[in-house]
Amino acid sequence: MFRYIKRLITSLFQPKQLMLRQNGQVSLMVVPGWLQFITLMLVCCALSWLVISTSAFFKQQDTVNALQSELRAKAQSWEQEKQQLTAKLTQQHTQLATLNEQHTVLSEIVSALPTSITEQTESPAALPDNAPQTDAQPAGSDSHEFETQSADLNDAQAALLTTLQAVISARHNQLMAGFNEAGLTLSTESNSAQGGPYHQVDATLLNNRYTQLIDDSVQLNQLENLLHSTPKMMPVAHDKYYISSAFGFRKDPITGRRAYHKGVDMAGWHKTQIIAPADGVVSKAGKNGGYGKFIEIQHANGIVTRYGHLHTIKVKKGQAVKQSDVIALMGSTGRSTSTHLHYEVLQDKKHINPVKLARVLKRVQ
Repeated sequence: MFRYIKRLITSLFQPKQLMLRQNGQVSLMVVPGWLQFITLMLVCCALSWLVISTSAFFKQQDTVNALQSELRAKAQSWEQEKQQLTAKLTQQHTQLATLNEQHTVLSEIVSALPTSITEQTESPAALPDNAPQTDAQPAGSDSHEFETQSADLNDAQAALLTTLQAVISARHNQLMAGFNEAGLTLSTESNSAQGGPYHQVDATLLNNRYTQLIDDSVQLNQLENLLHSTPKMMPVAHDKYYISSAFGFRKDPITGRRAYHKGVDMAGWHKTQIIAPADGVVSKAGKNGGYGKFIEIQHANGIVTRYGHLHTIKVKKGQAVKQSDVIALMGSTGRSTSTHLHYEVLQDKKHINPVKLARVLKRVQ
């Protein structure tokens, strides 16, 4: 076999003569067959190595490109996940801010409920304190726990909101019915002294039910203040007088003719104490025609009370008086037949039945 190969190589690679010219001299160089064969093998090996290297290079380049594509895809996926997590965290912070604002509103309204509600009804359910923490993680089981706690707290707040709406609405309707029955017109505008640091409610975090509850609470407190400042008691202790002439039409005690009595006569012992039925400012104090010795007091909501036939006046014009302050003693001055107090209540110059006013407002207070 070896000899056959040797003969094949010898026949294929015959010795070659190469003519070389250098400096005008010609020389011959014989290239033996074995050298030709070796040279051919070297060239073939070089070409094979070049082909293999080139193939390996392009294959490696394809691998690098694939890795870079995979890296870019992972980077893009990570960026999308980061954006989703950021959006989730922002949503959780917004939820937490909303729950905190709702908690604040409900707490303040519960604290501001008038005693007419807190003393007559059971207190609304307490606010839960298991609000989600601000460091809750926005992924995995912690995120699920946050969502669960948020939902539970929101449901508890919604239940308390419904309860507050019910009790505030019931009290509001009760007061309005009483004021209407008594014949009062209401003005919730107040020029009294007010002030304090400004703490704005972030209404952007509250839905319409919460903002409406705030408005209803404000209106109810205004009505309660009006009730407190409206004369809702008689100016003489209940065991110190009797009604000798009621409000409305009557036969005049002096002329005997039909007349309209714009107040109520409260008969009692001479020098019985007369008290202010509500806070106010004395606008008149002195003699006033048929009223005799007379006092007029200006109260809130455009209400004025008048007191006639007094024996002694114990206040002066411009004096501020508090409810139950003694303002006069009962007498029989002016157009009077005997010792009594003539008591009138007016609102915007319209007379109101004082007995009905006191009875109705006492019932709703």
